[in-house]
Amino acid sequence: MTTQTETTMTSQEIAAHALAKAVKYADRADRYANSGRGTDEINHSYIAVYGGLATVYAEVAKAAAAVAAETSR
Repeated sequence: MTTQTETTMTSQEIAAHALAKAVKYADRADRYANSGRGTDEINHSYIAVYGGLATVYAEVAKAAAAVAAETSR
């Protein structure tokens, strides 16, 4: 028999985690934008994907921070 443990995160923890992921993916996009390796077409694909992920995580961080601000009132 398997036991499952649920872990809940606060809005602040979610915001911090999402912001860290946004920075991670933005850094990756920047590395591909400034690298001389590979073809430009492949680099543009990676830049688009990592840039998109960074944007999504930044929006999650922004929303979670807004929730945290509202709940702390």
